[in-house]
Amino acid sequence: MATHPLIRRAGRLLGAAALAMTAALAGAAPAHADFGTDYHDPLTAAKPLTRPDTRSCTVEVMHDQPFSNGYGSPPDTPYAATLTPPEACAGPWSAVVFDLHGQVAGRQFDRLFTVRLGGVEMLLSSTPEPSADGIEWNVERDVTRYAPLLGGPLPFALDLANVTDATYTGVFRISASFTFYTTSERWPAARTADRLLTTGPFELTQAAPAAERRLSFPQNLESLTAEVYARGGGACEEFAYASAPDEFVKNNPGTDACGKGPFRELRLTLDGRAAGAVWPYPVIYTGGWDPLLWRPTPGIFAFDLPAYRIDLTPYVGLLLDGRPHTLGIALNAAENQSNDLWTGQVNLFAEVDHGSARTTGRLTEHRVAPEAAVTTRLTDHGGGSGDWQTTASRHDLARGWVQTSHGRITTEVRDDLAFGAGQQLRDSGNDLTLHNRTDLTRTTATWGAGPYRSRTVHEGEPLDVTYRVTHDAAGATDQQTAMDLGYHREDIACTAGRVTTRSTVDHTLRPTAHRRDGAGPVRTGGSSEDYRSTGPDGPYHRSITTLDGWPTGDGR
Repeated sequence: MATHPLIRRAGRLLGAAALAMTAALAGAAPAHADFGTDYHDPLTAAKPLTRPDTRSCTVEVMHDQPFSNGYGSPPDTPYAATLTPPEACAGPWSAVVFDLHGQVAGRQFDRLFTVRLGGVEMLLSSTPEPSADGIEWNVERDVTRYAPLLGGPLPFALDLANVTDATYTGVFRISASFTFYTTSERWPAARTADRLLTTGPFELTQAAPAAERRLSFPQNLESLTAEVYARGGGACEEFAYASAPDEFVKNNPGTDACGKGPFRELRLTLDGRAAGAVWPYPVIYTGGWDPLLWRPTPGIFAFDLPAYRIDLTPYVGLLLDGRPHTLGIALNAAENQSNDLWTGQVNLFAEVDHGSARTTGRLTEHRVAPEAAVTTRLTDHGGGSGDWQTTASRHDLARGWVQTSHGRITTEVRDDLAFGAGQQLRDSGNDLTLHNRTDLTRTTATWGAGPYRSRTVHEGEPLDVTYRVTHDAAGATDQQTAMDLGYHREDIACTAGRVTTRSTVDHTLRPTAHRRDGAGPVRTGGSSEDYRSTGPDGPYHRSITTLDGWPTGDGR
């Protein structure tokens, strides 16, 4: 029986190393024969990658590699190999794509895993939960932006810490490859950064809510973008979006509820100065809440967790003195840090001025809050019942210029971020209603050495949950769960006031699950998923409906 995320998970496996939370047991119950011994392979309505039609070369880095015991002696993770770019498809490339194929059968929890190339994290993902007869799944990821690493052979590592025993029998078998696409007139060489830097893995806990790394930057640096991989782990932080305020937890110890409230923020700093913030998407894995919700359609981003991007170009002028500088990442302190653990990695994409050996610059305006403004209103009804509303906001601006060989370029970054959560808990956690909304608007503008250019990205991230558990006179349990997840994005680029490109994504997923024990048991689940997008490739639309593990509409 799955337990909702306000109740602490029992029996979850915690590792000891920096990234051992990738082995945490995500969700309260592993897969079993709720729909019989078989159900459809995972499928999604999301748009597949658009790949160049040029000549390509594929390099396999692992083939049918088993992952069964991440804590053995020795452990079977991480798997290590070497990626050598193919001479027959030498760079520069129009695209580089990473493909992963997995299969698993039996009974198993969902597991988190990471993929790194040259020590740089390039994929954070999770596995599906299997049927007894077995399932297969695929992940594809555009990794073109990591091409600056590919000047020669590089270490490749996939870290998937699984556990098997007499009960949990599922062994993950993974194959992975990179495909290098050559160029053509239609598919020119992709524009990428000149250098990549990384912090390496970090972990943030209540005892140590911040981490930092000293890095040296090119003295002819022109622009800088951060990419943040982050995920909450443990019995509470995986479900941070459903956490109760600390005051409610203190006053209602019988609920064993997770505290710290539903808002989380990870802040980047440069030499101690606030430089940007990440508000993580509420990713739900295939064991979350009730595994029946996710068979066969996984939650949004469950197999390809977001890499959050922050433009740090206004700060370039502070980094050109040839000395190491400190990049830090920290959790918001509004609710006394977090419950368990946040892990991840920060990558930095640096572009340099090829026309000079040294640039100069200055940060001219800095209005970035040390942390988001957070408010919480709580109505505690006692006896494990309460209502709370939490809001958070940011309105940040950073502006700076860099003097380059092709002129002085000014960059301004504005962030307008808003979060709102309204949650209602009754019956000591057996009756929960959750309505969360996140709206993120980030605008980057540049001028000098050319016309005024701007790019505005707006993201909307709604999440609604209803969860009910009742018990009849005979002691039978009836559990019903319904969700409404969404991801909506609009990306507009303008030059001299005219729109040059516009793309949109509207992705919604509505899964439901019902399970009843006792006389007349019930095990049923279904979902409806809709994905629409527009952009340079043209419009795309697909809808999928499923029932009891199988597609009922457009299951191609």
